[in-house]
Amino acid sequence: MKLFSFPYLAYSRIITSMNPIEVICLSFCSKQSRERIKQIHFHVYYAVISTEIVEPKSPTLQLQFSPSSRYILIPFQLAPRWARCEGRRFTGIIDGVKHYFRSTDDEDDGTILYSDIQKSGFQISNYILDLVQGKLEKLRMDLNLIDDWKGFIAEPCLKSLSRIEILSKTVTSEKLSALFNNIENPRHVHTHYKVEGRVDPNSIIFRSDMLIIYETNWITREHLLGFNGKYLCFINPTFGIESIIEFIKQWKNGNNTKFAILKMAEVPQEFMDRGRFISEFDAKPWDPTKREKCYIYDKDITQDIVADLSEGLDFERADGLLATIKIRPSRNVRHHRFQFFVWHKRFTTSE
Repeated sequence: MKLFSFPYLAYSRIITSMNPIEVICLSFCSKQSRERIKQIHFHVYYAVISTEIVEPKSPTLQLQFSPSSRYILIPFQLAPRWARCEGRRFTGIIDGVKHYFRSTDDEDDGTILYSDIQKSGFQISNYILDLVQGKLEKLRMDLNLIDDWKGFIAEPCLKSLSRIEILSKTVTSEKLSALFNNIENPRHVHTHYKVEGRVDPNSIIFRSDMLIIYETNWITREHLLGFNGKYLCFINPTFGIESIIEFIKQWKNGNNTKFAILKMAEVPQEFMDRGRFISEFDAKPWDPTKREKCYIYDKDITQDIVADLSEGLDFERADGLLATIKIRPSRNVRHHRFQFFVWHKRFTTSE
């Protein structure tokens, strides 16, 4: 192939400027082209498997090299009838298996790639990720749409996941535990709905940097006290104020230097009792000499920028770490909010 007669710097720049579908097609031209592509460093901007991309819903890989480039979608299903007569056709061999591919253009500046082989989604996804030396970053799934559950959780590409969003209306604790047992370092975890059964408080899910839980019926005192991440968020918590006071006391009496933020929305009226928190923690109003007015969020944890804590209640731990409790009452009870912040850096500028 004449392309590879150019110096490495020249052909590598040409190939990295291609869209994913073009790189994949090039890799199928010969063994040499595939091996040369694998030597190139690609910047993978976005790599996610989601059940929310195509209809009918099924796991789908979305891969994109940059915000301005075309993306590729690989649904884990055969092409629907309407797509079988459209687009471009080509063949490719993956792990010794010959695929007859069909690619069609998506409405939103992307390409959809279908194979004629049933249940080959992970095989194709692993081939592409290996080709561009990319890692699967995010999973956004309804776990109940997975047919081969044992095969799914055994997929090696899941180990690199850092962001997991569980969209199942109901998921069993066994499925949840099995999934996270195969993930090495989850950083951001969202669960939207009900979990049935007991979840081990030692599960790696409670060691993720950010844990956001929208349906809290399955959360126990042990889960709350066992959280070992940075950012914890609950929507409409079903546990009471005593559990949160115990959580804060555990932080105050311990030596956890990792934890940063607890945020809760739609909390019961009892959380609006400022006097209770003042008495429990000898908390004081904001002192501008001890910290800034606004808390600056870690950009790796949340897209929020700052939180105004001028109305917060402060107290110090024995090692000097400062914490702020912020109570945000509302006329609408469903809008009550409770927040707890730890100041790892009290001032952003030198005095």
